[in-house]
Amino acid sequence: MSGKKSIKNFSDLGVLTSNASDAESISEIGVVSGTSIAGIHQNGLPSIRLQRSIKIYCWRVIGKIAKAAKRAELMPVLLRVRECGTTHAGDIAEHLFFEARSRRVVAQRLLDLAERYRLLEQRDRGYVLTESGHTALATEQVFVPEQGTWTIWASDDPLLATPILRVEPWVEPTAYEEVLGKERDRVRERPFEKLPRWVRDAVGVVSVPLVGGVQLRIDHLEAEGEAVKAETMLRAAWDVSGARLRVDGKLGDARVNTAINPPEVSAEAVWMQLIQTEGLWSHWDAMEFALRVGFDDATPGERESLIRAVVFRSPNITGVGAFDPTTVDRVSLRARTDLDASRWAEWRLRARVRDYATVDRFNAWTTDAVAPFAEFRTVTPTREVLADAARRQWTNRPTPSAWHLVAAEDWSL
Repeated sequence: MSGKKSIKNFSDLGVLTSNASDAESISEIGVVSGTSIAGIHQNGLPSIRLQRSIKIYCWRVIGKIAKAAKRAELMPVLLRVRECGTTHAGDIAEHLFFEARSRRVVAQRLLDLAERYRLLEQRDRGYVLTESGHTALATEQVFVPEQGTWTIWASDDPLLATPILRVEPWVEPTAYEEVLGKERDRVRERPFEKLPRWVRDAVGVVSVPLVGGVQLRIDHLEAEGEAVKAETMLRAAWDVSGARLRVDGKLGDARVNTAINPPEVSAEAVWMQLIQTEGLWSHWDAMEFALRVGFDDATPGERESLIRAVVFRSPNITGVGAFDPTTVDRVSLRARTDLDASRWAEWRLRARVRDYATVDRFNAWTTDAVAPFAEFRTVTPTREVLADAARRQWTNRPTPSAWHLVAAEDWSL
């Protein structure tokens, strides 16, 4: 063994490896056995979560709004119309009240009420069911319209299925209160503005606001409303991988914490747009669900774990909009070339030398080191080559790995 530094006294081990500053700190690079894929979603993609604030607008506006309510007195009337196809006051009085003459006025009032609620419409001197009437029978709920002034909270955020988020009645101040207010506030101008098109488009649409939990239908809104500065703060959290969306925050004095339907965009489509925005499209292997990276592009922790936390600075999903910066954890990594794989496997092999490199141990370490690179033609150094390299770098205080390699080689362990 000419030119080699031999290990002749194993009792020197404690002295040789006592200098911690010269030793390799394997714990800092997170050495584990094999590759970890915990946290990967069942479709092979990493778990994706996107969040953003929702912009809220608030107006006071005059209009007619119908809220769903139980109106048990109208159900028999609607059932009678469905059974016969058409009806009139005399028919209702006779078949529901069993008194055609004395109950005719009451029957007519019920028919008028059902017509006002748009459940019935007159046709050929009788009444027939409308589409709303059929819906009322199916749901056992009636939309009861009310004319008045309303405070409306709304948003045009595409994450939300409906722009109307909360509706509450508002009572105009009396003239006396208004005069006092002017004297106190020195004539404050009320900021009226034209309602945006996306609010006016909500007229006639049945929806369930975030606050209240009751279905409503906006029958009419004035073209202009008074802009209101209301304390509102909503955040949307979209679990793309789990196909869940939750909205949390406040609308005025009402707390919001509810799950709503997420956008109809697949996790695969969202992921492809994310990696495009970060310039990672050419590095993504869709078959392996992994990023292809060079050995020099990976940190020590990534080389061992084969996963990366990828930061997306400006997530923007087509048709859904922009989101806050986010980090997607546990994105799988794969080597790019045979050379990268060989360098990567050698690095992993060296990192595993934490005990005497006996033949059996060294073979097991080699198998573990090259396991993630089965698709490549990897070449890793033998124990003798690594021991020779360790001897050439030998100092008075060799590193633990150098000692474990040279000692095992010299003593043929």
